[in-house]
Amino acid sequence: MKFPFKLPELKKYRRALAFFLAALGYNGLVFHEAREASMTANKPLLNVGCKSAYTESSDINLDIVPRQAPRFVLGDIQDLSMFTEKQFGAVYASHVLEHVEDPDAALNEMYRVAENVFVITPLPIWPWAWLHPDHKWVLLGTKKICRLPRIKTTNGD
Repeated sequence: MKFPFKLPELKKYRRALAFFLAALGYNGLVFHEAREASMTANKPLLNVGCKSAYTESSDINLDIVPRQAPRFVLGDIQDLSMFTEKQFGAVYASHVLEHVEDPDAALNEMYRVAENVFVITPLPIWPWAWLHPDHKWVLLGTKKICRLPRIKTTNGD
């Protein structure tokens, strides 16, 4: 059987497929792409906003909240000054940008410290993108759609 395309051409579609599946809730393929990019660059992988996802397979795990994760660093993705330029082969950030005050600053920092940046955000078609109490932004990928207003209660919360 003869194919109308060369098999190596399929590899360029793999990343697009990974992000499509991430939109449906399966982030593993995007993490795999980030891991592979860091290995190709022969540099470590930084997992930001790590919680507990993929911490065993990441070289450095960073979050603003202390975590019981291997190779953990406490830090804010809006200020990664503890890292040098292009120190990492890749940064993996899943469901992080919608939580920060300044997504542009966070993106700039991630692009500064890594050769490749892999960002997953909830799609605006999903209700939790708009309704999650900790979300500050609704994004489409890395593009800001709107800042979410938050109602202050009488006790200041």
